[in-house]
Amino acid sequence: MVTAGVAKDVHYIRSDVLPALCARHRDNLIEAHELPRSLVKGRLPRIYTLTKLGAMLVAEVERCDPSEIIYPIGGVQFSNDYEHRTAYIDACIAFDAWIEADDRRECLETRHYFDKTGTNRGAGTSKLRASTRVDLPTGRFIIPDGLAFFDTGTKRCAVSVEIHNFPDVGRIAKQLSGYMDHHVMDAPSHAFGHSKAGQLLSISTDAGLTVRVMDRLLSIPGFRESRSFQLMAFNCLEAVKADFGGGWVLADRSPAKIFE
Repeated sequence: MVTAGVAKDVHYIRSDVLPALCARHRDNLIEAHELPRSLVKGRLPRIYTLTKLGAMLVAEVERCDPSEIIYPIGGVQFSNDYEHRTAYIDACIAFDAWIEADDRRECLETRHYFDKTGTNRGAGTSKLRASTRVDLPTGRFIIPDGLAFFDTGTKRCAVSVEIHNFPDVGRIAKQLSGYMDHHVMDAPSHAFGHSKAGQLLSISTDAGLTVRVMDRLLSIPGFRESRSFQLMAFNCLEAVKADFGGGWVLADRSPAKIFE
């Protein structure tokens, strides 16, 4: 919340902001959720989410339809996805800060894997599905962690975002090698109706993991010569949080120029 600009002091948030929002006798604007205690990691930090009333207030402030403000109607149910989701949200906060830092930049649209479209009883494209799902011409589909369409001030970019918080380099490399298919790489552009090539942002929660993933991809025959080599950018989460637009490299460590 400090990083997102709610306040500059953690103590103020804990003593004044959160109680005023979620410790009211009624009509709370946010709810605090306690996740099950982990035998390995102990107690996880609380999760705070909008209530229905809070979502309506945000819609009023943003001057949009309340249906555009997403909140967990059924409660928080992602304790197994906690570290991955918090890492993804940290990256989103950093992206928002990067956009706000320059008046020339503009976020045109974002989609997140944990948001859903459709209904449980729907069929076809109206069936409940992740908002980041993109159907491919081959009949397959992909579900990136995030999709973003933005203007850097000099060009428009459509990107897929993948967060890696587990040490299985082989599994990560297999996932990313799927982007060597041009239909997969261009999926974000197709999702946003953008005419340029799609791009991929790979963010690892550990800097050493970033290096190992890049080395594994470079060992794949044909990767260095492929079109996707120039369209995949790599970074670690701490660098992204410090400056979303900086530190991105291609698999061979040469600078990626996505954000120029």
